[in-house]
Amino acid sequence: MKRVAPQTAKAMSDHWTARAHRFDGAASHLKHFDGWLNLFGQALGEEPRDVVDLGTGTGACALLCATLGHRVTAVDGASGMLDYARAQAKERGLDIRFIGKTMDEANLPSACADIVTIRNVLWTLEQPEEALRFAYRLLRPEGRILLSDGVWRSSPNTSAEEFGAELPFINGLTEDNARAMLERAGFSDGTAWQHLLPDDLYGTMYDPGSQEMIRFFVLTAERRA
Repeated sequence: MKRVAPQTAKAMSDHWTARAHRFDGAASHLKHFDGWLNLFGQALGEEPRDVVDLGTGTGACALLCATLGHRVTAVDGASGMLDYARAQAKERGLDIRFIGKTMDEANLPSACADIVTIRNVLWTLEQPEEALRFAYRLLRPEGRILLSDGVWRSSPNTSAEEFGAELPFINGLTEDNARAMLERAGFSDGTAWQHLLPDDLYGTMYDPGSQEMIRFFVLTAERRA
């Protein structure tokens, strides 16, 4: 299987470690925890399952899934982000297994999960579709992926200068982009859930002076046999 970030993993991990402090109390999964929890409960169910959260960051999906009673393994290569995720888990009394490695390094076994979550991660990867193929491999038959991302800005792509290689979705991706990649990776038609969250969840796009709201999506899809 191809690596999801053969050239940019270290630079991206360093980038997010340096920014981790900005997420303390400000991230949408903390400000809108109850809304996200309701969405996850409806989209994933509340019967305890084995969950792998890829690119967990400060623990958004991991915290939500563990709160619902799922057994969670959370993976991220940015040590600074994981520090905040661990602190939140401890504060909430949640038992989450954290792995401080990138997807390419985590060495997770095949068919180890009933659910894989990937939130606001695909835009950071050189090979985002390979991350979905990786998720497919981790899932057991009829397993489910929860995928969330959005269009964050419209500025020129400067990822090669910042991270060492051009990222195809450096400005974010649309729901249509995600659905197409899910299908090619072996998943069923996706079900959208973003209607359960406020339209202004993330505010305006990150371009200076932009008045356009960030367009985000939350999809679940089933692993086809």
